[in-house]
Amino acid sequence: MLIIDCFGHNIYLDKELVGYIGENELYIRGTKFASITDDGVMSILNREIGYIDDDGSIIINGNEVGYIDGNNNFVFFKLPLNNG
Repeated sequence: MLIIDCFGHNIYLDKELVGYIGENELYIRGTKFASITDDGVMSILNREIGYIDDDGSIIINGNEVGYIDGNNNFVFFKLPLNNG
C-alpha cells in the first residue's frame, strides 16, 4: 500500500498520541522506531519487520497490531517495541 499520504501525521496507541510519521521514518516517544518505504514496508536496521497491507492494517512480525485511520494516522492496538 502506498503510504506517502501518512507522512507528517501522527502515531497513536489507542487514543494516546505517542509519535509521528516522518518522511520514511516512524518515531515513537521521541525515538526513531523504524524506517518505512513509500510502499509501507517497515524495517529496523535493514531487517524487514512488517508492512501495511492493502486494507490499511499494520502487520508486524506476522501479527496485526494496528491500522491507518481515516485521517492517515497510524493507530496501534499495542506498541511492538521489542525490536529484538
